[in-house]
Amino acid sequence: MSGIGPVQKQFGRTAAAYVESATHARGEDLERIVALATEHGGERIVDVGTGVGHTVRRLAPSFRSAVGVDATREMLEAGRGVLASAGVTNALLVQGNATALPIASRLADVVTSRLAAHHFADSARAFREIARILRPGGLFVLVDNFAPDDPDLDRFINEVETLRDPSHVRNHTVTEWRGLLETAGLRATVDSETSVTKLTTEIWLERSQTPPDRAEEVRQRLRTAAPAAVEAFQITPVTFAVRKLILIGRK
Repeated sequence: MSGIGPVQKQFGRTAAAYVESATHARGEDLERIVALATEHGGERIVDVGTGVGHTVRRLAPSFRSAVGVDATREMLEAGRGVLASAGVTNALLVQGNATALPIASRLADVVTSRLAAHHFADSARAFREIARILRPGGLFVLVDNFAPDDPDLDRFINEVETLRDPSHVRNHTVTEWRGLLETAGLRATVDSETSVTKLTTEIWLERSQTPPDRAEEVRQRLRTAAPAAVEAFQITPVTFAVRKLILIGRK
């Protein structure tokens, strides 16, 4: 990979925080990924945008082999510690871009991507790559935040996310996420769109090491949010929430 993009720059600085992040280390959505993947079965799984490997940590024991792919070397280094601590010995973490996966075609029985795709520079191309590496009959499980259909609320949450973390690209709407999978050649079905991630604003800003001026702008946006945004994102003086989608793609 040539050069350092916004994702590598951001997560190279903040990798350690994701090892203990409750949002990433556990959650109902992670349990659902495990259930869907193990029910589908097979020998090989690939996790795209694996970060520090929390999904691989949970899935690898149920498969013969597991591969986690991430663009950021520091995240992968932290992930190797996560896997070692869990006693996982059948997983490999490799550096690579979601838009050009270093994986052979039709290799994977199951592909997962959890809380990563909103950072993909080209989601459509990334999902085509995921379709490429899936075997016929294979399963893709996508978990990510989604924006409301209302354009003002969509703009509000995506602007706040980008202020906090410039590597953020987009929380798509449910319809957009589904359309991206279908355009990649996968049959897409919504497993759940009811999960909510409650975020403590200061912890969220600290994890991303947001510069003080941008962090203050985020706080200001949350403090002065319109009533519709306060309701949609459950904004309080110290917390807010984003909704999370579990989407299934079948090849």
